[in-house]
Amino acid sequence: MPSLTILGSLNTRPFAGDDLQILSLVQGFFRILQLCCLVIPLAANYYFDYSSGRNLTINGIPPWCPAYHDKDVGGYLILTIEDRENTKIERIDNTGIIIILSFFSVFIDLAWAGAVWSAASVGTPTETTTRDGYLRPLLWSKIFIINLFPAILFSYGIYAVDAQRRNNYGCGDEEPIYYPDDSVWFLFYSILIVSYAFELLIWAAVLVNKIVAFLRGPCFFGRSSARDKVHRYEILVGNFLRCLSLCYCFKKGGKNIKNRGELRDAAYALTDYVNNDTKMDIVFSDLYVGLKLLARIQKERRLDAMKHIASIAASFMSEEGDNDEGAEHVMNRESFLKSTLNKCSLRVMHSTRNMRSSVLTIQSKPLSEEYEVIERAILSNDNDNDRRALADGAHFVPHSVHIYHKIGHAVHDHPLCVHNATFAIPIDSLNDDRFYLKSIHGQESTKLIFASFLIGIHATVYAILADEVAKAIVISVRGTLSLEDVVVDLQCLPQELSEVGRKCDFEGSGHYCHSGILSRGKWMYEDIRKRRILHEVFSRGSPYENYDLVIVGHSLGAGCACILATMIRHKYPRLRCFAFEPPGCVYDEALCNFSESFITSFVRHDDIVPRLAPANADALRDEFFELLARVKIPKFKLFRDIRDIVNDDDLSRRNLAVLRATESTPRDTQYYQQLLTFRNERTEKDISNRSTSTKLYIPGKIIHLCDVNGDGSFYIPYWATRCEFNEIILSERMISDHSASPLVDILKNIRLDELYDSTKNHSMKFQNQFELIQDDNSHDQRRVVCFSTRQCGRNFVLSSIVTIAILLSFLVNNGCEFFYREAVVSRNGEKRNDPSTRIG
Repeated sequence: MPSLTILGSLNTRPFAGDDLQILSLVQGFFRILQLCCLVIPLAANYYFDYSSGRNLTINGIPPWCPAYHDKDVGGYLILTIEDRENTKIERIDNTGIIIILSFFSVFIDLAWAGAVWSAASVGTPTETTTRDGYLRPLLWSKIFIINLFPAILFSYGIYAVDAQRRNNYGCGDEEPIYYPDDSVWFLFYSILIVSYAFELLIWAAVLVNKIVAFLRGPCFFGRSSARDKVHRYEILVGNFLRCLSLCYCFKKGGKNIKNRGELRDAAYALTDYVNNDTKMDIVFSDLYVGLKLLARIQKERRLDAMKHIASIAASFMSEEGDNDEGAEHVMNRESFLKSTLNKCSLRVMHSTRNMRSSVLTIQSKPLSEEYEVIERAILSNDNDNDRRALADGAHFVPHSVHIYHKIGHAVHDHPLCVHNATFAIPIDSLNDDRFYLKSIHGQESTKLIFASFLIGIHATVYAILADEVAKAIVISVRGTLSLEDVVVDLQCLPQELSEVGRKCDFEGSGHYCHSGILSRGKWMYEDIRKRRILHEVFSRGSPYENYDLVIVGHSLGAGCACILATMIRHKYPRLRCFAFEPPGCVYDEALCNFSESFITSFVRHDDIVPRLAPANADALRDEFFELLARVKIPKFKLFRDIRDIVNDDDLSRRNLAVLRATESTPRDTQYYQQLLTFRNERTEKDISNRSTSTKLYIPGKIIHLCDVNGDGSFYIPYWATRCEFNEIILSERMISDHSASPLVDILKNIRLDELYDSTKNHSMKFQNQFELIQDDNSHDQRRVVCFSTRQCGRNFVLSSIVTIAILLSFLVNNGCEFFYREAVVSRNGEKRNDPSTRIG
């Protein structure tokens, strides 16, 4: 980082100069493989033929011709005195020349790879001046000088093979006794020649780079504006999604992606996120090491906060114990919070005064030494609202899971399922017992009334169910599963709700919603209204006229469920909505507060989706850029460091070993100057957009399921606020925590009556809270990683052998078509070419 400019517009993107260590390692491994598996066996065979005289020609006649065997009897040449004067005996030296040049090329390339490895290890990822000064001449020599050897070998090899075949293998008009192409050594020779052809692709890459630079230049497109960049990003993202759909044979959707404006919001957001004018010159390896390192920094900040609070708690309890010796100590909540506020730079956001059990949650501010300590109430079995919220969540979460696959499988090929797109039972059949979902475990008392399986940019999969256990009509909306759903996820710009509010009889002026979610909510609203499904289900005389209405969804489906609930709530005042792991950018803050009366959101531990909001992404981006500038070791050493599992006790020392202090960051590098320009431009945009930008949040009340032990065995549900999800937490489980299926067991296994007894002792001894959530890292953990001598020495040898075997198998079974020939067969004394007798 940044990418190394070799000559003019030719650069090493998507690799940085320090990434060339990996490329030089691959190059060296390939050369050693070529030497051991091809060059040395060919050299040994050539030496054997040379010593045994098998590569001799008599008057230019090679040993595979009939005329040669007139003189060769039992391996001896029988010549008369007259023949000796007229016979010329020579050796076949074509293979010898190839082998000698191959040896020379291999050792030249190995020396070059060693030089690149040494040069690429100079400096840090952002300090590139010295490193680039060493690497640039090495790359010039590789492209324009060293690659001449493979070009010569490839050309000479092709010429030698072609000339031999055109000359009937030197046999004149006679049929060869055997063909030298049938030998296994010819296959080795062919593989060697083809392997040189692969190395010449770098010249094709240089040519393509020049063509792309010309097409992107002002001569072809003119000056690039912000609108042009948005359009290019739109085309790029759209083509990428369409290619994915082709790779999946449209099994994951994609047929409705036309790239006709549906990705404009995503392209605009992406352009704004990375800035229009200033580009931070980073590569893929920078993203990997930077995010892995940022995850460690976040973990260190959280652990430091916990240790800090735990030490204050221990000090407070010690002081209380001295005042009341011999008495059983119970921590006084209000006194402790007041002591915490006075002894460190911590802010208490909220304090409960009732006797319910509570937890202290800690929010760390990016690049700051200050923390926010928030006391939150754990759901209590003595509180009716808490008990009902958790019980309803546990009951309705299976509906949000089954809509992904099981409901569709249950009605597949059913006579009422029209073209596998919609399923609807007749209104006069609501009492029919045939429509229970008996094939789905746990849903035997749930009846399917309607289901739509249409997939589109606006259309989404949803089902209307009659849950006779809960006495509720349930609308279940599917989350992200198809590529069309991904497009909707990317349509993240806020859209005003005044028009929707007028149509649906709620105050939408001044309120905003995720534009993609809003478009799907409006489609569902219109689809349900036109089909008059809810009207018929709740009509007088219906078996479900007194049922409640519940809307559920997971992920994207949770956001769609929220907007649909807001749109139809004026008709169904008792409506409730349960949003399981919704996106973090659904409603503006005022609308989120308004929806607390009927929407309950559930968030599991480190789930990334409820934390995906533009403000959080901006904070993550800024900290990521700052962190890269602080790295003080070469990238290959950083790769080795971040691959090792770090014990919590060793985390701070390991981070200090690879990072400078913020004030010691070098400011004379090209990267840091780009960073300053980026910040200035970002500040100007933030100021200009401050009056028009709207932040979106998680809707409704929020129940956070905190995994206390870190292994999924013990979850504490507590009432959270939206500000607690103001940071994207980078952890190994941030993706897996978004899975819908585990929520079923998690919510079902939480027992509020047992929860208080489990947490009471921990609240009395707060200093044990840190020990409670700390992982047991007393033993050194290692991960077996392919080609990782640092973590598993034997694995390198095994992986190398397997790789060589796979490569040779591929080359043997997929030889170059050029080296196939057509055998000449004779029938009735007449020679002809028979394509059916082709031999490889």
